[in-house]
Amino acid sequence: MGENNSNPVGGVLAAFAVGALVGAAVALLYAPRSGQETRERIGDKGRELKNRVSDALDGVPDFIDGKKADLAAAFDSGKEAVRDELNKRFKGA
Repeated sequence: MGENNSNPVGGVLAAFAVGALVGAAVALLYAPRSGQETRERIGDKGRELKNRVSDALDGVPDFIDGKKADLAAAFDSGKEAVRDELNKRFKGA
């Protein structure tokens, strides 16, 4: 009936971020370093990941605004098409 235009990119990015975080944590925990060095590296990687996620999320409001505008335009076009069709049918009757 309708098209499924859902965008799985967000889910893929979230899964990738979680996988990267887990992989980095495991690698750091098994690395031959002292506890202090390991904690510092985990903290550094956590801050780096936080910055990357923050940067990625900065574009979300613009993306949502664009989709809202697209949806509003499609809705207005649909209303106009229905109105035109109703006018055709009732003027012809």
